[in-house]
Amino acid sequence: MNLSNLGENTLLKTGIILLVFGLAVFFLYPFYPIDDVVNLGLDLKGGTRIVLEAEGVEDMNAEERDRTIERIVTILTNRVNQYGLTEPTIRPLGDRRVEVELPGTTDPEVARRLIGRTALLEFQKVVDQGSPGSSLSPNDLSQEVVYGRKQDNGERVPYLVQKTPLMTGKVLKDAQVRTSQSAENPIFVALQFNSEGAQEFSDVITSLEPNQDRIAIVLDNVVQSAPVISQGIWDNAQNSNSIDRATIEGDFSADEAKRLAVVLRAGALPVEVNEIQKKTVGPSLGQDAIRAGVTTILVGFLLVLLFMPLRYRWLGVIADIVLIFNMLIMFAALSVFGATLTLPGIAGVILTIGISVDANIIIFERIKEELASGKSGVPSVRDGFKKSLSTVVDANLTTLATALILMYFGSGPVRGFAITLTIGIIGSLFCALFVSRFFLEETWFKTKVTLKGS
Repeated sequence: MNLSNLGENTLLKTGIILLVFGLAVFFLYPFYPIDDVVNLGLDLKGGTRIVLEAEGVEDMNAEERDRTIERIVTILTNRVNQYGLTEPTIRPLGDRRVEVELPGTTDPEVARRLIGRTALLEFQKVVDQGSPGSSLSPNDLSQEVVYGRKQDNGERVPYLVQKTPLMTGKVLKDAQVRTSQSAENPIFVALQFNSEGAQEFSDVITSLEPNQDRIAIVLDNVVQSAPVISQGIWDNAQNSNSIDRATIEGDFSADEAKRLAVVLRAGALPVEVNEIQKKTVGPSLGQDAIRAGVTTILVGFLLVLLFMPLRYRWLGVIADIVLIFNMLIMFAALSVFGATLTLPGIAGVILTIGISVDANIIIFERIKEELASGKSGVPSVRDGFKKSLSTVVDANLTTLATALILMYFGSGPVRGFAITLTIGIIGSLFCALFVSRFFLEETWFKTKVTLKGS
């Protein structure tokens, strides 16, 4: 036996194990509370889950449909991130639906207003305006349409506008919430157009009559404001041929203005979306689920830790050390990759505990057979690992394949379970085939331990 090579291998293995252990501890700090360590799903943290269905995609080919759903996911993600909601999960659900999970958001109305808007911004010429609570009828259904604007008192003001927009929000560059000293409209949304939009907006202004015509700013078929074209802005458009700014004024609260600015910046959805499912979990229910889940993990974990040394003695102690190592790797991976831990995910953690010790049990039984045949410690460990390798790998790989299928095709609870199970299986393979073997070889080589009855 070449002792120098053995020493080099030992140092390399020790370095790898210490590196993985150090990284796991680093990413898990401060360890408690759990929601500071890993992202918690809405079933644990409380929040809102909404499933949206896209209209018209059934008439598209597969490529167009996938592109449309992907565009919806991107736009909704931008909206949610800009609005400041934490840890959102937005993903396709089948070929026509999108699932939105917003942990910590227990007001479904906020989520609905933010993600349900198509955000189609149009500038349309006002033909006529009715009084609050009244109604208007188009003179020509092909040329005119009636939209409404809701006032603070709940009454609707009807606007008869030209159906063909003068311009749309596709030329927007930015939208920001601003405040003014005006007592009537202290909060407004400032729009900025790109170069193409600035020229287009200027052309629109000069095509209208100052101090007479009004232009309705319409978002998703709702009039946000309908200002009269002032002489000043008309003169500015006439002289400069380029106006890159406009404002949307109204009876906005700060939060309403922020939502409006967010959906305008993120852009319009490519198709209409309908809410077909909604679920809200209160924070108190989430805390109860956390306590129940953590208690279940701890009880199962402690029972396994007690059983293994009783059944396998010193080998069981090593199995316990490896199991703790695997749990550190699992939760650290959830933290690093930003995965969300759900209640079914906790079930995946518990199953991982069983899978982890199962791999060690198979290896230990093989080692015991080698010891019974008269082999010494280190050769028994090596042959035991060699003979159990195919069984351990095959069992874990088949389970891993199933978990990956569940992760890819599943959603919601199924996907949460599959994520933790996948991470747990990969960690179990590393711990069983590398960490366990390292500890066993070093134990026998350095201390010459004889495990009678193990």
